[in-house]
Amino acid sequence: MNDFGPIFRTLLRNKLGALLIALQIALTLAVVTNAAYIIGQRADDVARPSGLDEANTAIFHTTLFDSNVDQQQLRRDDLDALRNLPGVVAAVPIQSVPISGSGWGEDYYTTPEMTSDESINFGMFMVDEHGLDTLDLEMLGGRNFRPEEMTLRSLESFESPRVTIVSQALADALFPDGDALGKTVYDEPNGEKPMEIIGIYDHMQNAWPHSDNVNRTALIPAYANFGGQMMYLVRAEPGQRDAVMAAGEAYLAKNRSRIVEHVRSYEEQKRRTYDGDIAMITLMSAVITVLAAVTGLGIVGLAWFSVTQRRKQIGTRRALGATRLDIVRYFMVENWMITSIGIVIGIVGAVTLNWFLDTEYSTGRVPLWYLPAGMVALWLLGQLAVLLPARRAASIPPALATRSV
Repeated sequence: MNDFGPIFRTLLRNKLGALLIALQIALTLAVVTNAAYIIGQRADDVARPSGLDEANTAIFHTTLFDSNVDQQQLRRDDLDALRNLPGVVAAVPIQSVPISGSGWGEDYYTTPEMTSDESINFGMFMVDEHGLDTLDLEMLGGRNFRPEEMTLRSLESFESPRVTIVSQALADALFPDGDALGKTVYDEPNGEKPMEIIGIYDHMQNAWPHSDNVNRTALIPAYANFGGQMMYLVRAEPGQRDAVMAAGEAYLAKNRSRIVEHVRSYEEQKRRTYDGDIAMITLMSAVITVLAAVTGLGIVGLAWFSVTQRRKQIGTRRALGATRLDIVRYFMVENWMITSIGIVIGIVGAVTLNWFLDTEYSTGRVPLWYLPAGMVALWLLGQLAVLLPARRAASIPPALATRSV
C-alpha cells in the first residue's frame, strides 16, 4: 500500500503515455462489452431449434409459367409423386418455411371487442393434413386437420378456414389461463372470421429469426395459389434426404410448364438465413481479438519503455533493499492503477455506446453483469501484459545504481 503515493506521482510526471493506455483500455471495454453482447445474441439465435426435423427435411420450390395448367391438379399430382418416393416420410404444400426470412404474419383476436393494437401477432403457415408429420410437430392436445376442412387462397378466391392449430407459445399468449384448446379466435376485429383452435403443438419458429414473437406460430388448412409459386416441404427417413432431393428434383423437372427454382436441404436454408448473423459473429470476434491484442501490446510497450527509462532508479531501489518481488509488485500496481482509470472511463463509454445502439438499431440493453466481467477480463489482461516487463525490471542488479547513465 505504501507504493501508491510514489506510483501516482510517477504517473503524473509521465501523463501522456499512461493517459493513452487508459483511453485504449476504456475504448476496449466499451467496444468489447457491446460486441460480446451482440455475439451472444446472434449465437443464441443461430443455436435455437426451429422445431423441424432439420437434418432430414428438404425444400422444393417451383414456378409455374403456363397459365393454362390447372394448378390445383398439378399440386395433387406433385404430392402423390413426392409422397411415394422411396425414403419419404411425409410431404406437404406450404407457402413458406420457418427461419426462411420470408413468410406470412397474422393476428388473432380472442374477443370481438379487441382492437387491432390488442391483437396477438404470430407467424402463419398454410398446410394440409400432412403438415404435422412433415414439420415433425408433437401434438400436445387436440386433433389434426381433415381433408374437408381445406380452403383455397388465391388472387381470385380467398377462403377463410374455420379451424386452426397453434403452438404452445401462441396458445399461452392468447389464453394465459391454459384453456386454449376448443376456444374460438377471430382472424379480424369485430368478431369476423371466427376460427376454432382444434389442436396445440409443442414448438415451431416463425419465418423471421429475430422476431419478438418467434415461437408464436399457427397452421391453417389452406392451399396457396399465388403467381404460380409452388413450394413443397418433404421429410425423409434418416440418411435418405439427399436421395429424396435428387429423385424429387428429377420428377419436378420433367414438367416443361414450370421452372424448378431451387431444391435445397432445410439445413442449407437455415444457414442462408443466418449468413448475416454468422458474419456478424465472425466480425465481432475479430474486433474483440484485435482490440485485446492492441491493448495488451500497448501495455507491454508502455511498461517496457518505463523500465528502460528507470533502470537506475530501479537499481537504486534494489540497492536500498527492495526485493525482486517488490519491483514486480511495483509495476503490477502501477498497471492496475492505469487500468482502473481506463475502466472507469470505459464504463461510461460502454453504457453510452449501448444506449446509442439500442436507440438506433434496437440491439437491446446489455445485462449489467457484462460490465464486471469485462472489467475483470481487462484487469487480468493488464496484469498478464505487464508481467514480462516487470520481471525484466526485477532482474536489474543493485550495482546499476553506482553506474552513470
